[in-house]
Amino acid sequence: MTVNELLHNLMATLPELILGVGICAVILADMLTPAARGRQVTAALALLAVVWGLMLTAATPAGTGGDFGGMLARDGLARVFKLLFLTGAASTILFSLRSRETIGYRQGEFHALVLGATLGACLLAAADNIILLVLALETLSISSYVLAGYVKHERRSAEAALKYLLYGAVASGIMLFGFGYLYGMTGTTSISTAAAALAAGPPNRLAFTLALLLVLVGFGFKMAMVPFHFWCPDVYQGAPTPVTAYLAVVSKAAGFAALMRVLLPVFEAPAAFATLTGSGQLALLFGILAAVTMLVGNFIALRQTDIKRLLAYSSIAHAGYLLMGFTVFSPDAAETILFYFVIYLFMNLGAFWCAIVLIEQTGSAELDSFRGAAWRSPFLGGVMFIFLISLTGLPPTAGFVAKLRLFEVVLSAGMAGLEGGAAAAGYAYLALAIFGVLNSAVSLYYYMKIMRAMALERPASREPIDLNAADRLYALLFAVPTVALLFFTPVLRLVDIL
Repeated sequence: MTVNELLHNLMATLPELILGVGICAVILADMLTPAARGRQVTAALALLAVVWGLMLTAATPAGTGGDFGGMLARDGLARVFKLLFLTGAASTILFSLRSRETIGYRQGEFHALVLGATLGACLLAAADNIILLVLALETLSISSYVLAGYVKHERRSAEAALKYLLYGAVASGIMLFGFGYLYGMTGTTSISTAAAALAAGPPNRLAFTLALLLVLVGFGFKMAMVPFHFWCPDVYQGAPTPVTAYLAVVSKAAGFAALMRVLLPVFEAPAAFATLTGSGQLALLFGILAAVTMLVGNFIALRQTDIKRLLAYSSIAHAGYLLMGFTVFSPDAAETILFYFVIYLFMNLGAFWCAIVLIEQTGSAELDSFRGAAWRSPFLGGVMFIFLISLTGLPPTAGFVAKLRLFEVVLSAGMAGLEGGAAAAGYAYLALAIFGVLNSAVSLYYYMKIMRAMALERPASREPIDLNAADRLYALLFAVPTVALLFFTPVLRLVDIL
C-alpha cells in the first residue's frame, strides 16, 4: 500500500478515527480533571467526537467499492447506519447527564465505553470482511457488557452484565462456527466475494444452510430475536436507563446492520440467489422468526409493570416487525428496513427520555409510581403520548408510515406470488402481514397502559414535575421528527441505497 493509498483510506475512515481519538481524550481528561468537573468535561469531549463524526458522515456521500483492500465498504448501507449509531450515541451521552444513576463514578469510563461501542458499531455496518465484522461485533459487545454493569453497587446491574456476557459469549462462539463453515466453502473472508462464489452454487446446500443458521444465532442475540431474547428484559431492567436506551437503539440496529451486510448481495440481486437454500426456505425461516418474535414480545409485554421491562419486550416485538422485511429480498425491502430504523430511532429514544425523567422524579421504574404524571406535567404527558402512539403505529405519527410501508412490502410480495402462480407463498405473505397488523393492535393495550397510569389515575403527589429548558428541548428534538416525518420523502432519499 502506497502512502497516497494509505492517506486515502485513513480519510475515508475519518469518523471512526475521530471516535478513537475521542476515547483517548476522554480517558486522559478523566485522569487529569478534578472529580467535581470530570462529568461535564468528559461528556463534552465525548459529545464533540460523536458530533464531529456525525457531521463528517453526513457530509460524505455514499460511493462504490471499498477501503483497506475492500474490507470496509463505503456504500449507502454503511452511511445510513453510521448516522443512526452516532445519533444514538450523542443522545446516550446527553441522557447520562440527566440521569442520576451513573453519579458516584468517574464519568470518563462511561463515555469512553459509549465511544468504543459506537466505534465497533460503525465498523460493523461497513465491514465487508468476516474477520473485521467479528472484531467489530465483539468491540461493540464487550463495551456493552461493561456498560450494562456500570452501576457497580447495584446487584441487579451486576446480574444484568453477567447474563449479558454469558449469553453473548455463547452466541459469539456459535456464530464463529458458522463463519468458519462459510470460509471453508468459499476460501475467502470477503463477504461480497464469498456471496459471488455461493451464488454460482454452494458445494453443499445442507452445509450452507447450517452455516447460515449458526451465523444467525450471533446476529439474533444482538437483535433480541426469539429464541435468543432471554437476556433482553433482565439486562434492560438492570442496566442504567441511559445504557438501556443505547442497547435498545444502537446495539439492536447493529445486529440488523450485520445481518443486512451479510445478506446485502441477496437484496441487490435476489434472482441470482433464488436456489441457494432451496425454494423459499430462507424467506420461510425469516417469516417464522418474525411471527414468533412479534408474538412473544407483544404478549409478554402485556403483563409487565416495570417500564424498562415493558420497553424491552416492546423492543423484541419491533425486532419481529423488522424481520418481516427479511422475508422479501428486494431493494424496496432493504430500503423499508432502513426507513423503519430511522423512525424507530426518534420514537424509541423519545420514550426512553421521558422514562428517564419520570424515574428521576419518582425514584422508581414501576408504572404505579407514574400515576397522575400527566397532570403533574402536561408537557411530559403529551410528548410521551406521541411516542407511544408512534410505537404502536397509529396516525398521525411517523411510526404509522414505517409500519405501513413494511406491511406494504410484504403484501406486495404476497400479491406477486398469487399472480405468479405461487399460491402457497402468496398466502403465506398475506398471512404474515395480517399477523403483523393484529400484533400491532395487541401492542396498543400495553402502550396505553402507560398512558392510563399517567393520565387517568390519581397522582400520589400534587407536586409538579420539575422540567428545565433542556428537558423540554430534548423531548421536542425527538417528538417533532416523530410527527414531522409523517412527510417522509427526505427519509426515502436518505435510505435509497440500492
